Amino acid sequence: MLVLPQKIRASTVADQLCLTLVGDDVLLENVAPVEEAGPQSLAYLQSPKKLLTRPGLLLSTTPVEGCSLLLCPDPLLRLLPLLSAWFPEPPASYRPVEGAWVAEGAVIGRGVQLSPGVVVGPGCTIGDDTILFPNVVLMHGVRLGRACRIHANSVIGADGFRYHPGPTGPLRVPQVGGVWLGDEVELGAGCTIDRGFLGDTRIGQGCKLDNQVHVAHNCSIGRFVLIAAQTGLAGSCQVGDGVMIGGQVGLADHSVIGAGARIGAQSGVHGEVPAGETYLGTPARPISVMRRIYASLPQLPALLRRG
Repeated sequence: MLVLPQKIRASTVADQLCLTLVGDDVLLENVAPVEEAGPQSLAYLQSPKKLLTRPGLLLSTTPVEGCSLLLCPDPLLRLLPLLSAWFPEPPASYRPVEGAWVAEGAVIGRGVQLSPGVVVGPGCTIGDDTILFPNVVLMHGVRLGRACRIHANSVIGADGFRYHPGPTGPLRVPQVGGVWLGDEVELGAGCTIDRGFLGDTRIGQGCKLDNQVHVAHNCSIGRFVLIAAQTGLAGSCQVGDGVMIGGQVGLADHSVIGAGARIGAQSGVHGEVPAGETYLGTPARPISVMRRIYASLPQLPALLRRG
């Protein structure tokens, strides 16, 4: 949820987008994902589905009861110029600190170590006793907790990979959310953590990510999660507390991994892994099932000859 620079009437949004307001002229205070929207929120609904919330103003392809509406064939496309106007990337003026570059307005806690080549963007907050190793980059609005360790060449807060079809080709969707890391998070070398679209990408307390792990926009990772090297999480994945993920695992977008689950190396997850379960393979299945599948593979040539 993103607080607007100033409150705005629904009728003003309608005028800016050249659309007809259906419903009350509500006063809007924020822009939010439709799943989190409240009575003062502007949200969008790209395709019809049942809503558990009632936004103050909804950009939608179809009528929805209980909220004011702006009807149009492509709500996200109409929202993009508003996001760019309301939430522009802040200008940065950097100053050298210990061989690093820190933007004006960044907040650095006590005992923080900044190695040579580090860049800390505007609006960033770094908790006490955190260490940033050489060439770490924090883009604007990144928040790090206490006693984090971010190893060399990691980038936190780059734009999420999201584009939307436009009349002249793919349009970049502004990623106007942020990144939040809890206390005692450690990122290995070359990790990339993308900023959220409307909300934050979140990594909970005590998580440890190995080298070259990628976490896409709007992922939410619980506490004390271990993720091995070269694993990639696509957008909006949810990972529960205490999960362990092996190397080179791929999670498709919106996958949900329950607390305490285990994912074997080189697995591909599409969907949900129940809490406490161990999954393996592509597509990932319970490990007991995959062991039987793997055991049967050497018998396939003989079965084909008999057939």
